[in-house]
Amino acid sequence: MYVFSWLLSIIVAQFATATIAMALPRSAADELSVSAPQSIFSLEMNRVDAILASCMPSDD
Repeated sequence: MYVFSWLLSIIVAQFATATIAMALPRSAADELSVSAPQSIFSLEMNRVDAILASCMPSDD
């Protein structure tokens, strides 16, 4: 039970770290740009769409 709890806490910590890292600006220009959060979100949504599309069976 302790191992499971430890493993779960490691997974949660990794998820939190990834969430914080994705929220950081990519460059100084993004940091100064007002639309930086929207552009990062759009980029990530395009990546998620590509991942989901690659998992779908093709109609060949």
